Amino acid sequence: MNGIALVALSCCVALIMALAAGYLARVDMPRPPVGVYTPADVAVLCTGVVLAPLLYARLPGAWVAALFGLVLCTAVQFTLAPLCGGRWAWCLALAATGATAGASFGDAALAVRAGTGVLLAVAVVGVANLWTQSGMRSAQVAALAAVLTCYDLAATTLTHVTADFFDQVRGRPFAPLLALTGGAHPVGVGLGDLLLLVLFPLVAAKAYGRTAALLAAAVGVAVTSAVSVLFALDALTAGFPLLTALGPLIVAQHLVWSRRTGGERSTAEWRAGAPRPAPRGRDQDPYPALVAALALTAPGDLPEGAWIACADGGRIAGTGASAGLARRDARERGEPAAVLAVRQV
Repeated sequence: MNGIALVALSCCVALIMALAAGYLARVDMPRPPVGVYTPADVAVLCTGVVLAPLLYARLPGAWVAALFGLVLCTAVQFTLAPLCGGRWAWCLALAATGATAGASFGDAALAVRAGTGVLLAVAVVGVANLWTQSGMRSAQVAALAAVLTCYDLAATTLTHVTADFFDQVRGRPFAPLLALTGGAHPVGVGLGDLLLLVLFPLVAAKAYGRTAALLAAAVGVAVTSAVSVLFALDALTAGFPLLTALGPLIVAQHLVWSRRTGGERSTAEWRAGAPRPAPRGRDQDPYPALVAALALTAPGDLPEGAWIACADGGRIAGTGASAGLARRDARERGEPAAVLAVRQV
């Protein structure tokens, strides 16, 4: 039975990825006034993830379940609102949350798991799309994955933080675990793992195009399936920090695509339908924007090896000793949409 549940878990992860991709392609979410994501935003998010289980440990299990229920209800509402309107979305979210809570009072464990799983899936689709459509970049997802990989390893393997937290919420409604079975060792995937599994393919689609998105999704499903096989063979018997395997692969994919393309599409470029960044090989000609920019620049105007940030039409928006400094110079000159930063040739 566990073998079937392990296969079903990989199928559920793939299904949620597909739903999130379909949502991204068809639904424009209302964009909150969050501006542009910065390293400080990622640091605050990581701090919240690290501190949350420690804070929850001081609360009764029923309070933790009620808090997660409120969060899930809100997330489901803003996910469904673009599809059916705000009022109907609230009705559906409250009905699903209330039914799941009611099942817990009736000791209907299967109904509790099913209701919680549906709420988690919808919430993850919505949150991943919100972060993607509001400007989160591939580099920021990679940084988040790297930090959470270290935390997940420490919290699951080196300490009892994760085990104690799941002991506290096990069997309760709205637990942050997509669980297909019950018991002391359920077959499931944690909310944080599931969110990164779904988030990175969406951000990769926005930043680098369909091929990068499909690869990211395939890697995520492959990691989930490989861990499931290890459990089926009894090579793993206790909770395994999935991000230990997934996190480094997310970072590696980001590095490969960013080096291959020289950059990623911004959210504005993606919304405008700009083509994905083209692969850049050593023997390829420079981008047309670079050619136009250099044609407008006297050779003595820039030092050898300088970088330039080019705006649309080949106009030089900023210069610097590195790609990052060139982009910063462009922003300081009022050109936040500089599309290209390349070394002078």
